Amino acid sequence: AGLQENLERRLFGQHLVSKVVVKAVRGFLNNTNAKKPLALSLHGWTGTGKNFVSRIVAESIYKRGLHSKYVHQFVATLHFPHANSINLYKDQLQSWIRGNVSICPRSLFIFDEMDKMHAGLIDSIKPFLDYYELLDGVSYRQAIFIFLSNAGAEKITEVALDFWRKGRSREDIQLTDIQNALSVSVFNNKNS
Repeated sequence: AGLQENLERRLFGQHLVSKVVVKAVRGFLNNTNAKKPLALSLHGWTGTGKNFVSRIVAESIYKRGLHSKYVHQFVATLHFPHANSINLYKDQLQSWIRGNVSICPRSLFIFDEMDKMHAGLIDSIKPFLDYYELLDGVSYRQAIFIFLSNAGAEKITEVALDFWRKGRSREDIQLTDIQNALSVSVFNNKNS
């Protein structure tokens, strides 16, 4: 309830985000037998509220929000800046995720600038997101992963502009109106 209230009170112009995030997080937290971790992927231009929504999610789950020792933030260009160090980054990142989920199964990991993250590093995260009961003796089924990216932002803008041209309200946009165009755009983006 706190998440929904916070999003309704503090987030403006992002009706789809509110609806999707509340449904996903509430459903996940209420599921006592999740088959895999929760993974949310938030897309849009800089300034559209991706980090803000991540902060609201963290504040709704943890008393100290982003300052909780169970919330871990990574920025691709800050934490993984050198392409020639990808193997080292992979090992460090996997070890970091494994160690923190071992301490707190309900850990939250936020990855910013996914569109700038090296593909090999993204691949190293994938096993933690899948349907494994245990991976190296650790269950990741209660963890939450939030991925933030500018990839696909132009498609989101295009859909919103098309609605405006047709005289339709922004609030008329449904997830299905954006989801397919966004998926294709992100998948075909060479930098994504």
